[in-house]
Amino acid sequence: MPRKTTQQSPRRRGAERKGQGGGTPADRLVRAWLDEDYDTFEDLAEELIAGGRDGVLLAARRKLSEKYEDEDVDEFATALTEMAEAVTGQDAFDISELVLLPVVTAGSLPDPATFTGGLASSGAFPPEAKVVFAEGWRSVETVNSLTPSALRRALLDIASGRPPADLPPLQPGDLTDGGIVVLVGAVVFDVEPSDDDLDGDAEVLIAPDEGRESERSDAFDRWRASLNPEALKGALVLPHCSPSQLMDEIRTLLEGVEAGDPTLDEIVDFIGTARHEAVGEEVVARLVVREGGVQLAVLTRSGQELDSRVFDLVEGGPTANDIRIVVEGCVPIVVGTE
Repeated sequence: MPRKTTQQSPRRRGAERKGQGGGTPADRLVRAWLDEDYDTFEDLAEELIAGGRDGVLLAARRKLSEKYEDEDVDEFATALTEMAEAVTGQDAFDISELVLLPVVTAGSLPDPATFTGGLASSGAFPPEAKVVFAEGWRSVETVNSLTPSALRRALLDIASGRPPADLPPLQPGDLTDGGIVVLVGAVVFDVEPSDDDLDGDAEVLIAPDEGRESERSDAFDRWRASLNPEALKGALVLPHCSPSQLMDEIRTLLEGVEAGDPTLDEIVDFIGTARHEAVGEEVVARLVVREGGVQLAVLTRSGQELDSRVFDLVEGGPTANDIRIVVEGCVPIVVGTE
């Protein structure tokens, strides 16, 4: 079976490989990752994700963080996300993978129907695939906060035509000041595509041959250019992606937003410094817009505050929404705190 994850583990010294048989499921998962035994890693990760054993996955992440840098731990977490966002061999379908459409809003939320029907038939996806979207918008922080098992449950719900219980939709009045939201869908194959269609890979959206990828990218660009500006309400549509690629798309956007701005650079450094104090725990942010400024608190998922600071809003400088976008590019924002 082809590899499901594109991530690479940190290489270990030969001495570290000796005498490490058995152990807990978390130990075995970490060892397979570090040994670059990806077949074992994927089989065990799939078993844990399908079984809803997120506690074991979190324990494995903590064990890895005891010896390795944040970047290495993030790659491990991304590999688990890549495993969770695709599934094969179900009764109702053969292959399915989650797909997101990120949109930067300028005010109130646009009508999702502006995007869903046209995108599904735009030619941006394989013609033999069925593309379905869950009703309503979701926040980036809600998607990023999902555990691997919850992400898999969301995929199975959407692919089967059910509302994803783990992904509650935003209400019409949410994000009236703008922000990044996503439509969440699934690309579904009732029958497994041929090797020619998938270039020998079992995944749906992991690049087929370059020619087809270019054609689908061009089709997406044509569809995006055809959208009614009035219906968009000033929104900026980003390329569709998987959950594991979402933050890369946002960071690409941020390259233009934060280029050369000292306040936004300072925010990124502030979050990075706080993350080093988390000792392997997941880090989130809390934003509170105050008169003349934005209070940014960085804390662990369990609620321990690591640091807090107010960043002033000055004329000609970054807006509260600019700050929000930059923070979202670094860590999840705790829902309901803005």
